[in-house]
Amino acid sequence: MPGLQGFRTVEAGVLVAKLRAVRAAQRAQPAAAVMDARAAPAFKSRKPLGLLGSALGRIAACVLVPLVLLLAALFLPLILASSNEFPIWRQRRVGYRGHDIWVPKFSTMNAAASGELRETWFGKLVRPIGLDEILQILLIAKGDMQWFGPRPFLRKDIDELYIESVLSHTKPGLFNSRSLATGIGNRALQEGEVSIAEMIRYDLADLENWSFSYAWRLFARTMLMMAGACATMVRRRA
Repeated sequence: MPGLQGFRTVEAGVLVAKLRAVRAAQRAQPAAAVMDARAAPAFKSRKPLGLLGSALGRIAACVLVPLVLLLAALFLPLILASSNEFPIWRQRRVGYRGHDIWVPKFSTMNAAASGELRETWFGKLVRPIGLDEILQILLIAKGDMQWFGPRPFLRKDIDELYIESVLSHTKPGLFNSRSLATGIGNRALQEGEVSIAEMIRYDLADLENWSFSYAWRLFARTMLMMAGACATMVRRRA
């Protein structure tokens, strides 16, 4: 994958020491540069992983679990009417310290006769405003994810350097600057609109700039983005 190759060949000293700059012009540098990252100064994340914050986040998620299940039940007939796939399925993603997590997802795509995946009308309703992500609140309640953290990647999209640089400091989460820049979820990456290196740059910046006020700004801006996407969708259908 071009994005992954670009990440693997970026100058490791810049990636680990500065953590905020991705120099695409150095993609031709030998893969040995990745190994130099091991000797670079250790990255110090400002994001705490203490028991108190994790416990409070899990409690909040547990409170919301009944609402999540209710919405899933309301979505079920719409999914069945729009998709020929099983309504809810799981996808393996990379979690904290590289451990596998199984992310539940609504079925929002159909496979055409040619094998091409096409978005269903239900998917066109819920994906732009992020409602297809609400099942991940169940993973927050379980402890596999957090409210604030990078969107979980497929294993084929990252390597061990990303795990050491990012996922050793945080669990995957729902709210992050990457979603604000590229859209909720990893859709921009899947459609080739952004490289893996660019997405990683946002994840590293979140860790470096972390504070509780920073987290609340992420939350507020994400809510505004979702509201804007919902208003745009209503206007198009008016």
